[in-house]
Amino acid sequence: MAVNFGQLLSNMKIVGASDLHIKSGAPPVYRIMGKLTPINHPPISKEEVSAIVAKILPEKMKDMLQKDGSCDFAFSIDAATRFRTNAYYQKGALNIALRRLQYEDLSFERLGLPPVLANIGKLKRGMVLTTGPTGTGKSTTMAAIVDYINNTRAEHIITIEDPIEFVHKDKLSLVEQREIGLDARSFEEGLRHALRQDPNVIMIGEMRDRETILIAIRAAMTGHLVISTLHTINAVHTVSRMVKYFSVEEQDSMRNEIATALKAVVSQRLVPTKDGKGRIPCVEVMIVNDIVRKLIMENRILDIEQVIRNGVDEMQSFDQSLAHLCRAGKISMETGEEYSDDIAGYRRLCKGVSAGTDRAGLIGGF
Repeated sequence: MAVNFGQLLSNMKIVGASDLHIKSGAPPVYRIMGKLTPINHPPISKEEVSAIVAKILPEKMKDMLQKDGSCDFAFSIDAATRFRTNAYYQKGALNIALRRLQYEDLSFERLGLPPVLANIGKLKRGMVLTTGPTGTGKSTTMAAIVDYINNTRAEHIITIEDPIEFVHKDKLSLVEQREIGLDARSFEEGLRHALRQDPNVIMIGEMRDRETILIAIRAAMTGHLVISTLHTINAVHTVSRMVKYFSVEEQDSMRNEIATALKAVVSQRLVPTKDGKGRIPCVEVMIVNDIVRKLIMENRILDIEQVIRNGVDEMQSFDQSLAHLCRAGKISMETGEEYSDDIAGYRRLCKGVSAGTDRAGLIGGF
């Protein structure tokens, strides 16, 4: 039986699959609720996989696939269904990994994101980072922030992505989207060019190297709002990672620049819902207020964890977010324990006992 690629894609929404893996010589596999789930389907031959790639791969990227052995791109099957895709060679045969992008509603409320995201979306300048492991919804959160800006004010928004994931139509804002490999050779080049095009908001799909981070920081310090991602596990690790992109001799000055440019870090994980029908984001939020800014400048980055737990300016830790989801009946107590950083502290939070203290005297002087 020949593979029905369109049906495999359509079924992803029906079964709630986030990803589809097609490996030459093997049956396709969905990722449902974070778990790989084999499909009752005959193995897909090497020739069939090659035919699928030939059909969906943009013409301009075919040389890249042959040269590099893999490439990222996106494609749509209708106005509401788009897929982020990686085609790659393994043992000389093509394989495909696809992620379904959900366009139904990018509102913070529908996505389960905390209300403080609206305040972050109102920022006019500075840097906002979304962080977390692969597959935790960072791109969706960035798209939601861009969508919020697009719906609420007139700005010139430029996105630089690899590939373009969520397609934004002009609403109140003018939105231009550039794709690496098609419209720019690299994030660094795309960012340099964007700065010459009168942007108010720049969204960078990922900051992968020192030069991109440096240009993004300088852009944030000169009146632009820069939104991007890093693959880090939490807000504190995000600040440390950014500093470590620079030499030891540069780090003191870069801490000052990061402290000035950075406005917020939103770190997230996806956890299974209590009803077993989906996953919901557990979100840590760090707002760079005067206290956090001072701690970054003084290289007291670990002390930021306590400031987050104290909940000033609507900040929240992962465990506080989990406890909120548990008390709201959205996740089970056991799920929260599985994903928490401090099980005992999480249990206290679920009972309404605050774990926030200021033993280090971080707040008293402000």
